[in-house]
Amino acid sequence: MPSPFIQPWHFDKFKKDQDGEYVKIVGVLKGDWTKEIEVARSKGVTNQNYNEQRYEHAANVKSKNHVVEDNENPDGKPEATMFRKVNYDKFPGEFPQFTKITDMLGFNTNEKLTCKFNDQYPNDQLMWHIDNLPGNPRKERVIDNPDFNYQHPDKVRVLITLEDHEPGQIFQFGNLVYTQWKAGTIFAWEWSTLPHITWNGSWTKRPCLQITGTATETTWNLVAKGNKETIYKI
Repeated sequence: MPSPFIQPWHFDKFKKDQDGEYVKIVGVLKGDWTKEIEVARSKGVTNQNYNEQRYEHAANVKSKNHVVEDNENPDGKPEATMFRKVNYDKFPGEFPQFTKITDMLGFNTNEKLTCKFNDQYPNDQLMWHIDNLPGNPRKERVIDNPDFNYQHPDKVRVLITLEDHEPGQIFQFGNLVYTQWKAGTIFAWEWSTLPHITWNGSWTKRPCLQITGTATETTWNLVAKGNKETIYKI
């Protein structure tokens, strides 16, 4: 089953995007994972700085020591913290609710699966980027670039909010801005070419799960058919 998303993104900053074209809410989880948020934080979340990203999923290689990308960011802070994370799948048995969520998504367990708890502290931001491309995601570097490497079409990434939205917390995918989400909201997007940002301008931490893996028919059905009214009980 193919991805339901349009590819590539258009790179027209004045065009109005619609939910479902390049990104969508594919459902809302109902459950209690409060204790597991506390456990994840107790493991010692590791700061993730923008110019120290490993890009283990990137189809396009970063420059050595991130020098080229940093030079394209002279007015910003390339060393700034984006979020803090811990790979919860490295602690078998300690995150039963997170594990149920991961299993529900139906990823191919014979392929690489990355399961992260991401905690974005007040004033943390992950600036305008494509997960598939280190540095500034300009049109010239993506859809106008014959050497651009698209992400494998079977790879899917989801972002799951673990608490209700607080004023000042923002997700922007392409030209579509999301706020006012409920705990358990699942976002999926065309992550091969779609630029996006996350920013926490609130006064509280913003915990999420980020899960990346190889889709099965179950995964694609969930992404294609689910919406903000779809409820999954965990």
